[in-house]
Amino acid sequence: MKVLIVTVPMKSKIEAVKYPVDGNKAIEYEKSVYCPVNGILAKTLKEGEELKVIYIMTSGEYSDCEKNKRLFMEELNGINAEIGAIINYDMVEIEFKATKKTYNKLLTDLTENIPENAEIFTDITFGFKPEILSLFCALRFVEEFRDAIVQYIVYGKAEFNREGQIENPLLYDITSLYYLFKLIGTIGTTDFENASKMLKDFFTL
Repeated sequence: MKVLIVTVPMKSKIEAVKYPVDGNKAIEYEKSVYCPVNGILAKTLKEGEELKVIYIMTSGEYSDCEKNKRLFMEELNGINAEIGAIINYDMVEIEFKATKKTYNKLLTDLTENIPENAEIFTDITFGFKPEILSLFCALRFVEEFRDAIVQYIVYGKAEFNREGQIENPLLYDITSLYYLFKLIGTIGTTDFENASKMLKDFFTL
């Protein structure tokens, strides 16, 4: 089963953007999207395939996460109308607070909601920034104990000009950053010289 994890933006206004891909052109989508990873799913989902979507929602007095979640869902349902995959939606809600309680809830809720043998797609374009560390920990946990595979972690970058218009958007596949995080967690038993060599070798791949 494919599992999609998306950090949902709190801000009130987001725009559909056409994201050229820096690197793997196979995942580049020709249309504008509100949620960048939806373009990748448009190219990889298959008829009858199961997809579980988990939206990470950040609650707060001025949060528009609920509105943006509905926008993302409508967009994905529109894409899927021509594909015919089986999509189920879920969410994990956290407070807009950088506390141990928040991170623990995110980590626990995610690991409990990701099934065995999942193929995971993740979009961290938006959302509450400190949650990314907890998200990486959750991905590492389910890879180790649920036989999951992290397929893509993507980040949609956009610059804003002085008129507030989006310029120079790019979609980055940053999955290698996650695997660097994973590598550092596995080299603790070696010495500094060997560990440094492993890091240098990683960046030559």
